[in-house]
Amino acid sequence: MLHKNENSHSNSAIYHGIVRHARYAPKKHRFAYKVFSLLLDIDELEALSKKLKLFSLNRFNVFSFRTSDHGAKDGSPLRPFIENILDKENIGAPDQILVMCYPRIFGYVFNPITVYYCLKNNKISVMIYEVNNTFGEDHIYVVPQTDSDLPAKHNRRKELHVSPFISMDAEYSFTTDIPNDELKVIIREKSNGAPLLLASFIGHRAFLSDKELLKAFFRYPLMTLKIVIGIHYEALRLILKGVIYVKRPSKESSRITYT
Repeated sequence: MLHKNENSHSNSAIYHGIVRHARYAPKKHRFAYKVFSLLLDIDELEALSKKLKLFSLNRFNVFSFRTSDHGAKDGSPLRPFIENILDKENIGAPDQILVMCYPRIFGYVFNPITVYYCLKNNKISVMIYEVNNTFGEDHIYVVPQTDSDLPAKHNRRKELHVSPFISMDAEYSFTTDIPNDELKVIIREKSNGAPLLLASFIGHRAFLSDKELLKAFFRYPLMTLKIVIGIHYEALRLILKGVIYVKRPSKESSRITYT
């Protein structure tokens, strides 16, 4: 069950945790980095921006959230965008939409993945996985939750070239649950049933406050910049291991897929 911040009655939170990657083929490769993610109720964004001194919506601050980084990526509000793509599949509007992402830090961010939890009656009705690559492309996987089993597990064909060391002949398996004291997102990538990659974020909840944001700033200095540096550093390590670089194909599928 979702927490309410005892000070602000907010569903939004900060999660301190670790991102882990394990590659199984063609060469084994592992890494882990300490990071934090925000979990934001999209209906609370304006209130959070007014309440917190270190966090702003759609303007510069130490930490900020810009709607142009997500959804339609034109700066428009997120809820209408999400409700519209759900309506195209005759899926009703969620009661609540939580978005897990990295914030901008001093105006900079790169989110490899943004996860939307669409809740109805405090249960997952739809999961949305917004995957980005470093070439400025993205793809949105819309996944209705058809049963009550948790954690939710969803398999989807890969539609976006993400890593230059894995071809498009692959599929994803997403595993997640309603965020609580712990937030967990696990992504497995396979090709013809053979495991290629496991990526995960496991974080532990803290109240979203200026004090907690300040703590995160010093615990993870310039984190969003380090994420991009880390991506290129790990790519160099793979090249030195002799992993073949896969040329980026042209993106042919639509930006949003439902199956």
